[in-house]
Amino acid sequence: MKFLSVDYDKALELLLCIEQAYTQYEEDGQFMIPADYSLVDTIKACVFSEPEWFGYIIENEDSIIIAFRGTKSDLDWLADLKIDQDLFPYVMDGGNVHSGFLSIYRSCREMLLAIVKVKALSKKIFITGHSLGGSLATLLGYEIAMNGICNPNVYTFGSPKVGNIKFKENYDENVRHSLRFVNLYDMVPLSPPFKVEIKPLHIYLEYVQVKHPITFSLNKGSIKNSHLLSTYIEGVKKMKLDYDYTPTFTYKLREAEPLEEEVI
Repeated sequence: MKFLSVDYDKALELLLCIEQAYTQYEEDGQFMIPADYSLVDTIKACVFSEPEWFGYIIENEDSIIIAFRGTKSDLDWLADLKIDQDLFPYVMDGGNVHSGFLSIYRSCREMLLAIVKVKALSKKIFITGHSLGGSLATLLGYEIAMNGICNPNVYTFGSPKVGNIKFKENYDENVRHSLRFVNLYDMVPLSPPFKVEIKPLHIYLEYVQVKHPITFSLNKGSIKNSHLLSTYIEGVKKMKLDYDYTPTFTYKLREAEPLEEEVI
């Protein structure tokens, strides 16, 4: 049996980076980075033509981290609700994606790709985000992998669905290192629903999630609290304590002549 390898320490490191992306927004550009990293650049993206702080890029000797924060402003909420789909234009036969997420991604992608193309020559690329930021991380990882720039490591937390079945199929095949952390009490990863009707045109859109779901259960008493970044930090810490070991399984082969119990 093959097990999905989960680096919980890396997941926690990335969660703390996302936490500082929220601080960057709240403090108008001011935030802290880990002591062993240096700042490469900050990320400003446009939401309905209004620029906002959305995250940053940091590096150390071995790796690059690109971190996106989630929904904060009223305009962000409006972008979240813009659930019609557009063709993803940056790869051939890229499938359809959420137009609100795509519009934000489009406004910052050239800067991000310019940095990745240089840094990926010598360093691992980690892309991460919470909520809306998880969607942006998914789109960036998708474009990088589909265009053969590098094999990024994508870690998302509480991310909504990004695109249709074609997008999912391409993503799952080409983004080799992708982990999607989900609190089972969080409603955001279930949205948008699988089938969306665009009235009055009677057009139906489909939304599906990408791989690989890593789930935990923390009920914080409300939809909002179960989705908070702090809930994901708590959940990943709990998973690290509960599951940070190499499992073994005992089984018996069912054949005509009973065999001795084997352990693998």
